[in-house]
Amino acid sequence: MIWFLTTIQQGILFAATIFFIGCVTWRTLIAPDVAGTLEDGRFRLGRTQALVVRWARRSCAALILAWNMRLLVQVIAFRDPFAPIWDDISLLLFQTVWGKIWMLQGVVIALIASTLTWGLPTGNESGEPPPMQVTPAWVLLSGLTIALTSTLAMSGHAMGADSWRWIAVSADVLHTLSAGIWMGSLAVIIGASHQGPKRTASDTQAFGAQIQRFSTLALRAGLAVVLMGVVLTWTHLSSPSDLWMTGYGRVLSSKVIVVTLIFGLGFWNWRKGVPISESESGMRMIQRRGSWELILAAGVIFLTAILVHSVKP
Repeated sequence: MIWFLTTIQQGILFAATIFFIGCVTWRTLIAPDVAGTLEDGRFRLGRTQALVVRWARRSCAALILAWNMRLLVQVIAFRDPFAPIWDDISLLLFQTVWGKIWMLQGVVIALIASTLTWGLPTGNESGEPPPMQVTPAWVLLSGLTIALTSTLAMSGHAMGADSWRWIAVSADVLHTLSAGIWMGSLAVIIGASHQGPKRTASDTQAFGAQIQRFSTLALRAGLAVVLMGVVLTWTHLSSPSDLWMTGYGRVLSSKVIVVTLIFGLGFWNWRKGVPISESESGMRMIQRRGSWELILAAGVIFLTAILVHSVKP
């Protein structure tokens, strides 16, 4: 029961975080550059921008759900049947490091929700989309994204490292951010390309421009995912044999295999799809292979959800 609830809760938390990072990445690092290279780029990307705001709000709702589920799971796991339930909750929140980080995470999520609700313009009275410049609200959301991933790292295995703890925590933050920049922004681009009315030539051109900008970010983010993953593995395992001799290591090995498959698909897309991404055939190719990347990424999130509450060797 606890294992199942914790896996579901962590899966929702990581999926929402990755997708939210993707929304912020698209709006701050992809859309402004692409809008500057396209004629009437603000209008071509206007529909996607509206989708991104909506998706970011839904991701935040999922974060709120996962945050509340986390407390529920902790209370169930540590419930003392002979004590009032409020005593258990008070002990968890005010007398443990976990509780303080959980409350801090709640503040961060509340600030994200407030900014998404009241800080983002949706357009002017004539119905025109807002400019693609990075506004103060999106700068704030970028900072809150870093704060959110920091709270995830501080409530995970990285904080339990026997040595180099803050290196492990920093690596965990970069690992999650990089995964979100990579897979989260790909989910935004692929998802938006399937929305709306029948595609036009200008839609295909805008898709190609986004993919070309994304590919540059994805190469760097993918490299960071691997490097930070190596650092985290070094801090979490006592020896290489743990990868196949322990339950934790076998889940981690499965995650590495799936990530390798994602890299393979991404490399194939980069070699074959990106050069022709502004054509109809190139767009279909990237949509198809990119969708498989995202399916595999969902598998990685599931394995990560298991990993974070598994016992380290």
